[in-house]
Amino acid sequence: MRGMPRTADANAALREKTRERVLQASVRLFSRHGFDGTSVRALAEEAGIAVGLLYSHFESKEAVLLALMQASMLDVARTLEDADREATARGFVTALLTSTVAMLDAHRDLWRLSQGLRHQPEVLARLKLPLEHFLGATHQRLEQALAARGVLEAGIEARVLFATVEGLTQQYLQHEGGYPAAEVIRAMARRWPGALRKRKVDAP
Repeated sequence: MRGMPRTADANAALREKTRERVLQASVRLFSRHGFDGTSVRALAEEAGIAVGLLYSHFESKEAVLLALMQASMLDVARTLEDADREATARGFVTALLTSTVAMLDAHRDLWRLSQGLRHQPEVLARLKLPLEHFLGATHQRLEQALAARGVLEAGIEARVLFATVEGLTQQYLQHEGGYPAAEVIRAMARRWPGALRKRKVDAP
């Protein structure tokens, strides 16, 4: 007896599952062999699907990598959303860094790949990914958040905070375990220049 046909929801869930398998396979292979050293056929084999099925989800290998980079951008957006719930500058910085570490724990391989690709502009250029625009928008969002919390010279402080997040990300990814993230975050927030300083209000 033939089974019941799948519903639209079941088909959508299956497509999403297949897409996720391709993305997970691509993180492994791109990290291991590099983007140019990984073929579409190798991606399909790693994901356990036919090449034709892979092309039904992604039009090219570049499209797979683009999806991964977009996922990393969503991760960054979520860390900012978490931090925005905090009313003070110290709370904002602490929440941002804490959320960053949680993001790295959840998607460590993806972020290792993303960090590596930052040093391969020729690969990123093929994606036509507006990375500079994204980085600029992120800096602007940090500046606005710090200014709203009374931080002086918020533009410069936003650049310092951006560099702090970048440095924490690189150091954390270099360690498989044992990195004292909580202690480092507390020290960063406590010593943050300007981030803990309230804007002076002139006396009438």
